[in-house]
Amino acid sequence: MTDPLIHPHETLTTRTGEPVAIDADMVPVIRELWRLGYTTTACCQDVGEATAGVRAERDTPLGYGGEAFIAYHRGWALLKMPIPDAMRFVALLAKTPAFADHVSHPWRPGSWRMNVPLEPDGLSEAALLHFPRQQLPQLVDTLRQQ
Repeated sequence: MTDPLIHPHETLTTRTGEPVAIDADMVPVIRELWRLGYTTTACCQDVGEATAGVRAERDTPLGYGGEAFIAYHRGWALLKMPIPDAMRFVALLAKTPAFADHVSHPWRPGSWRMNVPLEPDGLSEAALLHFPRQQLPQLVDTLRQQ
């Protein structure tokens, strides 16, 4: 079952010609990442908001996304990328004045999080990058300068 789209979105076409729905606030970021040669496999402009919306629209429980999860993730955007691209992206941001502290110092206000989910055979091939949604305009500006 595919979850419903919660946020306003735009359809972009990948390098391989596949149409994909991208949250409207993430479109400029995704366009810049693709222009720079990065691969993205998912994104969300506000994980808490999306989880609450999906939870409200589904007839069956999500299996995650309780009130604490939603509260914790509200206001956080998400990028899902293959691990090599995520590492290269974070290294790029670490060299920029606007994001160096955000990607180099964990658990400070505005700091990014990266996790790699566990799967039955080991680690996932993709990393999940979570960052404050309010940083989206500055992220786009930073990427456009690359």
